[in-house]
Amino acid sequence: MLNSYNANSQLHSDRKSISVTNFKDRKCVIKIYSDNERPQTEARIMKSVSKTGYAPEVLESRDNYLIAEFIEGQSFAEAYRTATMSDDEKMLENLASRLCIFLQMFYTLNEGLILGKADFDDFIIVNDRCCCVSFSAVKKGLPFQDIAGIVAYAMCNAVGNYYSAYPFVKKVLDCFHLTALDIINDMDEYFQTFSEEQGLPVDRERIEAVLMSFEENAFDWEMISSQRSNE
Repeated sequence: MLNSYNANSQLHSDRKSISVTNFKDRKCVIKIYSDNERPQTEARIMKSVSKTGYAPEVLESRDNYLIAEFIEGQSFAEAYRTATMSDDEKMLENLASRLCIFLQMFYTLNEGLILGKADFDDFIIVNDRCCCVSFSAVKKGLPFQDIAGIVAYAMCNAVGNYYSAYPFVKKVLDCFHLTALDIINDMDEYFQTFSEEQGLPVDRERIEAVLMSFEENAFDWEMISSQRSNE
């Protein structure tokens, strides 16, 4: 559903449970973890980011749980899949721009840290902003490692064929002044994750070849999108 954030999409293996309920007369999300460290780390990061309007407000965090504001918005993952399905170049560039604005803000606020997990289900669009609702995988690293994961996710989740991801991927790489060669070696762990989650092998060599064609402009985007529109 494009117009609402599905809380169930936030259920990850590193959490015991997640639920949506009311807390102090506000709709909220309760996350219960299997340890006491991660909820405190996520709460700290979420509090700093929420002040900018790019994350939910933390209502309470203690021991092994975190209670955060439930925010309505458009599913970033669904918007991305819909845009690749129709080869909507402007929408794909717009989504990439919104995500890059969030990432640049995040790296500025949290120097030396990265999100650590590429999952478009962790993002929703609220009032034209790309907001993040999960910081459970934040770790030390360099931005290009996050970008590698985002590009890998974009390629693996493009509807139809890998070429449909071109406007999104190109915009993200340009925003961070990166090339395909800068991130290819860091995409392997994400390919493995996607393969395990989807139960299907990821065609790593094919994806790398397509990425290099993006870099070398060795394909005709207008021709490909035209062919798709006639299918």
